[in-house]
Amino acid sequence: MRPGPLHIAYTIGIGGTPTRPMAVVAYTTSQPWEGPTPPGVVTFNAADAAQLGQARPFVLDLRRMAYLPLTTSWFPRLEEPCAGMLGRAPKALRSRLDAIALELATRRPEVLTRLGPLRG
Repeated sequence: MRPGPLHIAYTIGIGGTPTRPMAVVAYTTSQPWEGPTPPGVVTFNAADAAQLGQARPFVLDLRRMAYLPLTTSWFPRLEEPCAGMLGRAPKALRSRLDAIALELATRRPEVLTRLGPLRG
C-alpha cells in the first residue's frame, strides 16, 4: 500500500510504538451526503467548515478509519511548523466526535472499515 494524493482527514489519535508511530484518521469527503446520515457520519455545512478552516462543506465518516505510519511518506508536511495541520476542531467538537468514534468501536464495531497499511 502506498500513499495517495494529499487529503484532509480528522485525526482520531496518535499511537503505535516509539519505533513505529502511527496516526489513526477518519475519512472526509467534499461530496455531499445523499439520504439520511447513518451513525458515524457527520456533515459540516459551509459555515461549520469555515470555522474549521475549510473552504467548502464536507462530510466526516467516522466509520472509515485509516491506520497510517506517521512518516513524511504518508504525511509530507509532517516536518513543517504546524505538522501539516490545516485546522483544529474546538474542544466541544473533538469531544463529540471522539464520543461517536468510541460508541462505534464499542457498540457497533461491525460498521467500521479499517484501512491503511497498519490496520492489523
